[in-house]
Amino acid sequence: MEACLDHIDRIIIVSYRLPYRVHRGKVVRNPGGLVTAMLALTSPSSSAGVLANKQIIWVGKAEDTAEEWADAGGQRGPFELRPVYLPGRLDSEYYGGFCNDLIWPLFHYFPSLASFDPAYFDAYKEAQELFLEQVLGVARPTDLIWVHDYHMLLLPGMIRRHLPEARIGLFLHIPFPSYEVFRLMPRPWRQELLNGMLGADLVGFHTYDYTRYFLRALSRTYGLEASHNTVIFGDRLVRADTFPIGIDYARLRAALQDAAVEKERQAIRKVLGDRRLIFSIDRLDYTKGLVERVLAYEVFLQHYPRWHQKVVFDMVVIPSRESVTRYQQIRRELEASVGRINGRYGTLGWRPVVYEYRSLNFEQMVALYDLSEVGLITPLRDGMNLVAKEYVACQGSRPRVLILSEMAGAAAELSEAILINPTDKLEVASAIAKALDMPPEERKVRMERMQKRISEYDVFKWASDFFDTMGRTRQEQLRYRVRMVDRSILAKVTNQYRSASRRIMFMDYDGTLVPFSRFPEQAQPDETLLNWLQRLSSDPRNTVVIVSGRDRQFLEQWFGPLSLVLVAEHGALIRYPGQTWVGEATEDGDWQAKVVPILERYVDRCSGSFIEKKSYSVAWHYRNAEPEIALERSQELLEELWQLVLQDSRLQILEGHKVIEVKRAGYDKGSVASKLLSEARYDFVLAIGDDKTDEDMFKVMPQDAFTFRVGLATSLARYNLKDQRQVSLLMDRLILAGR
Repeated sequence: MEACLDHIDRIIIVSYRLPYRVHRGKVVRNPGGLVTAMLALTSPSSSAGVLANKQIIWVGKAEDTAEEWADAGGQRGPFELRPVYLPGRLDSEYYGGFCNDLIWPLFHYFPSLASFDPAYFDAYKEAQELFLEQVLGVARPTDLIWVHDYHMLLLPGMIRRHLPEARIGLFLHIPFPSYEVFRLMPRPWRQELLNGMLGADLVGFHTYDYTRYFLRALSRTYGLEASHNTVIFGDRLVRADTFPIGIDYARLRAALQDAAVEKERQAIRKVLGDRRLIFSIDRLDYTKGLVERVLAYEVFLQHYPRWHQKVVFDMVVIPSRESVTRYQQIRRELEASVGRINGRYGTLGWRPVVYEYRSLNFEQMVALYDLSEVGLITPLRDGMNLVAKEYVACQGSRPRVLILSEMAGAAAELSEAILINPTDKLEVASAIAKALDMPPEERKVRMERMQKRISEYDVFKWASDFFDTMGRTRQEQLRYRVRMVDRSILAKVTNQYRSASRRIMFMDYDGTLVPFSRFPEQAQPDETLLNWLQRLSSDPRNTVVIVSGRDRQFLEQWFGPLSLVLVAEHGALIRYPGQTWVGEATEDGDWQAKVVPILERYVDRCSGSFIEKKSYSVAWHYRNAEPEIALERSQELLEELWQLVLQDSRLQILEGHKVIEVKRAGYDKGSVASKLLSEARYDFVLAIGDDKTDEDMFKVMPQDAFTFRVGLATSLARYNLKDQRQVSLLMDRLILAGR
């Protein structure tokens, strides 16, 4: 862990709020999982306090005036606080508007509650400019800047524009929605949000699904393809990955032995008597499923009367956004439901639901976790839900049962809980009965497995995992930067080209000489390409070779008049200038009768895909298909084709850029390149390609050859060109050098 932070003395945390505020003349800690996590990470008393020796600068909104802050005593905790002062109107439209009336409902799958007010987005940008000013005022080149949550999605990109070499991480603490929901946002807004997020080196999410949805949004919005969770945006490599935030497990376990917690336990036992406790605690919010939860408990009372008088549901609701009409309505509906249930089922000596609209202190919360027979955590949608993890951590010698919504991010880790659909009242009611009846041994096994998992991936592991991944991402960025063609590499290539007396240049076609098109026949060479191929090939010192997967008819049509060596169908056919085509492989099409029906079946199963038949091969193209479906179908097709190849050794499978091709074995781009290299001695060799089929060509190049892979994929080539446009730039340089 320390290796990635060795040269970083300061970490700048940016979040909407500062970790402290003034309350009744005193400085108090703000609630929330981020503040709790950072205090644990910076604690000098913890051996795992991974940030204990770092200077932590926290940029956030000040909830008090400078005078109120000074009167209350100023700085608190291990943080150097840098307040951002937001005017009331701006904060209302930024935080109350765009953040909580658009992003919050939309990202939690409540689009009908989202407000698409253009003034809100303007305020969102304006507010983050104020946060940017504070960051720029304090940031140094060696700092690590860690931006948090949906309030700050534009900020990484803003920082990147001012500090191109900054180390920036972004962590989203709420869900990232599926693209079908995300695209409900106006196109310019969602593009700006993604641009901002891509300003980070590393974007972190709680679950694999959120990471996948983010990458899909990039694919659908910009056509960016992810390789091992990494995308290339502009000239930068950006990684998205999964880091489920943990808790300070050891602190919660230790608290079970605390005298103050024992005092709270005794008080609860006195009130509870011999009744069994069901417990939940949540902030007042429509995403938490509070009304649905209490109605499901009512169904439990209806269907399982044997539990009357024997259980109590303690429902703690923490006040939140009390001035907002929607939240007031939720509270009224919740309280009406609680009153109705208690009126219908309660007696003089028994209240089925104990409703508490207040906050709990740490000792009260731990005591309630410990004594609860059932933890009832049923949000309609939640980014993670640390309450579920805290409940598991606080189970002592008599383990209880966790009922958890499958819509909570924590469900991915706490699979031994009873997972329920929070909108299915009957399922929740049945789960409560199952939990109360569960044998002690089964409870113990389930709880121990969950405790082991969350104790191993606690808040310290979460932070170290994030920082380690940032370190690896930076190393990968530097490694690719070394491989990326820059002015010095271009100068080296052009100087050797200029002084060489005999040159050979191998060039792929699709994705290299021309950008990809929806259909192969649309990717035709323009006048500029034909002109510089003419100029390169007319130089008597040059042998210019187009090595393509295209068929001979296409290459003949467009390049026949030029003095080029043309290689068709990945090396099956070759044509020297002014000569006829010569086959490098046996034209034997009987195998296609077995392959084509398989490919046709996948065309039917993958809308947008199509087949291209050639003399020596047949290809299944899927660039026009839905990306996720196409990926799944392509993997299925590959498995089926490999079974066919095992039965027929004549065949070979090629994986190109969104294309799978089957051809006769025994030849490839490498074999034809070797043949051409052997026909003369060259003092300048160059090869350019963009996909896996070109790796065979790179493999046979001389050690001193200049080899280029278009894009930043791992390659045998020495260098990477950012995109197809840089191929044109390189060719322009060579033409000028050859004059």
